[in-house]
Amino acid sequence: MITVGREKHHIMKHLTFVENLIFYILLLLALFLILKAIPSESGTIFRSKHDLSYLSQRAIAKGGVGAMNGVTYNDYGEVCVYCHTPHGSSDVAPLWNHALPSASGYSMYRSTTMDVSMSSAPDGVSLACLSCHDGTVAVDSITNPPNTTWVDTGVHYRMSAETSGESCGKCHTSQGELSGLYGAHDATVKYLTKNLADDHPVSMSYPTVLQDPKFNIPPGTGIFPNGIRLFSGKVQCASCHDPHNPDEQNLEGRDPFLRTSKRDSSLCMTCHIK
Repeated sequence: MITVGREKHHIMKHLTFVENLIFYILLLLALFLILKAIPSESGTIFRSKHDLSYLSQRAIAKGGVGAMNGVTYNDYGEVCVYCHTPHGSSDVAPLWNHALPSASGYSMYRSTTMDVSMSSAPDGVSLACLSCHDGTVAVDSITNPPNTTWVDTGVHYRMSAETSGESCGKCHTSQGELSGLYGAHDATVKYLTKNLADDHPVSMSYPTVLQDPKFNIPPGTGIFPNGIRLFSGKVQCASCHDPHNPDEQNLEGRDPFLRTSKRDSSLCMTCHIK
């Protein structure tokens, strides 16, 4: 009887250990799923440089004063509305809400070595990106403002290198009249202007093997395994850039808003055979 009792006690003790082990495994799995679901500053547009509702708070956190949203442009109190709207959108990009620039006046990249067709002006998702980055349209110029309470500042800054007036370059260039004030950084590289002749070509048809054998053949989906993608067979701004995933903490080993790492030229070599 004593032997049977001991064996029963041993079995119960073993079961308790297994049950506890299963419990803690399930608990860790649940915590992992919860943490994965929480928006992070490094992996989403939330609180990134594309979150225009948060730029002032972002600047304050980095040691600046932060007089931007609600001062130099309208603070709509929402993250997505500066680019997207659920109704009455433009088809240039998914549910596009930002006012588009005129398609005229652009200087596109040209080269005698190119054997593919080039648009005379940017189109598709590139035009959407340029609606802020060419500096001709105010960052808060949208088609459908939200129904929430917001105040028109009467001041509407553009992403322009101009060093005065309603231009980001007033503070965010090395020559701006308020450059460096309150910790303002030089953002000249982001002001593309309408001169795209010195930038990687966009709105360009991806070369076929017959046109240029020194280009990798893209998958049928137009999306390479590392995330680099084509849009209707064209190279666009968003082929290399992901506006929703800044990775500002470099957790994934890539620069902000790039779809993949530039290490060992892996981004370039996705398309180019060198």
